[in-house]
Amino acid sequence: MLSSISKTYFIKTFGCYANEADSGLIAGLLEDLGFVELKLPKFKNEVEEINYVLKKVDLFIVNSCSVRQKSEDKVYGIGKIINQFDREKRKRSCVLLTGCIVGSALGNRKRYQIEDLQRKTRNFNGYFAPSDVSGLLKALKENNLMKRVKKISTGKVERKKNDKNHAFVNVSFGCDNFCSYCVVPYSRGGEVSRSKKEILQEIKCLVKNGKNEITLCGQNVNSWSLSKSEKAKIRLGNSQKLPFAGLLRELHKIEGLEKIDFISSNPFDFTNDLVEAITLSKISNYIHIAVQSGNNEILKAMNRRYTAEEFLDLVKRIRKAKPRVEIGTDLIVGFPGETKKQFMDTVKLVRKAKFAVAFIAMYSPRKGTVAQMTLKDDVPLLEKKRRHSYLTKVWKQSKNEKK
Repeated sequence: MLSSISKTYFIKTFGCYANEADSGLIAGLLEDLGFVELKLPKFKNEVEEINYVLKKVDLFIVNSCSVRQKSEDKVYGIGKIINQFDREKRKRSCVLLTGCIVGSALGNRKRYQIEDLQRKTRNFNGYFAPSDVSGLLKALKENNLMKRVKKISTGKVERKKNDKNHAFVNVSFGCDNFCSYCVVPYSRGGEVSRSKKEILQEIKCLVKNGKNEITLCGQNVNSWSLSKSEKAKIRLGNSQKLPFAGLLRELHKIEGLEKIDFISSNPFDFTNDLVEAITLSKISNYIHIAVQSGNNEILKAMNRRYTAEEFLDLVKRIRKAKPRVEIGTDLIVGFPGETKKQFMDTVKLVRKAKFAVAFIAMYSPRKGTVAQMTLKDDVPLLEKKRRHSYLTKVWKQSKNEKK
């Protein structure tokens, strides 16, 4: 499939598990094509690392995140290092950009045009959307890194897995929730579920090859295998049977599989059926459920389909069903219009919930999202920082208190 000359590659991954999974797919494809991964020594800082990579490899892939402006700025920082290389007329690697920044420009739900991205990343040599195998192959060919290639199916590419015992397994791709602040429905596209047959085959193969722990991945795993109309009707706490809960029960029966994690879960479709399913012995004692805010008006503005009271009730029911469980969450401070009083509602929820893990972010407007287009980013940065610091202290104190 590849020209006979072996070439080297390196992938720099930013962002969440979805990007990690995509990088595993890209690495698996490249090695199937004959590329060899560059092993890095330790560096004092990221600038030294990037300079080393640019000098040593034939192909450098940057897998980007765009959940916050800070995430995008990391990519633009790499662009500055590339620019310096070019000004000094030094020979460097071919640099391709992928991930959520690119998905937002090339997908069906564009947040901005590819021309806008190209202006900000002028010295990158090409772009391809997340999980777009054909786009990657096209970029390789355009940059003379391969001559001819057969058509490759994503499902037939073996992901590169660095962990001896653990593997990520996608159950779905994309998202249809459209939380008002979030880029994922744009960068990752509409939600598409993999078939149960394909998922079971992959996991049984992984177990056969020595993996005994898996993490099921999706932007919202709870809605796996549901139609759009079914997803819209399901609400937190109802008794409807979930296909995802059924999938957990089937996986639990696989001999040799010892631990099952899953991310991410949203509160609004965490039904009683799923609460019951997580009591199975192989299901991890860590459950991550993003709450984002403790104020109902802010939750509504975020397009989150639950109340703070419903979330706390869910936490209570999970802990009753699985007493040793640890619950993690995501929180946003400084959302447009959030008053100090509304912020204190989030503080109260954090004190009550006693999260084992909390990822706390300051709101940053993402171009093309509903919040960015319709709501004024009116909480000053200094106030966002104060709220972030205060909520972090409250969380650290609360997690050590008796539940």
